[in-house]
Amino acid sequence: MKRHFDNGDRRTWLLGDDGYPLEPWLMTPIKNQHLGTPERRYTDAHGSARNTIERCFGVLKSVFRCLSHQRQ
Repeated sequence: MKRHFDNGDRRTWLLGDDGYPLEPWLMTPIKNQHLGTPERRYTDAHGSARNTIERCFGVLKSVFRCLSHQRQ
């Protein structure tokens, strides 16, 4: 992803939680924002998208049990 961004491809971003460092190609939530602000709306939408992704991962792991185990 970073390589694509560095090569000028700005059409794709990754969604990450606040445990990741801020990168131009990585969208993370904004901490301590006030209700009604654009930052709060962004963070709410970010959280909603991440929840959807986490649910999809859960479904995939329940269908493909091999995804639930670390590779050796």
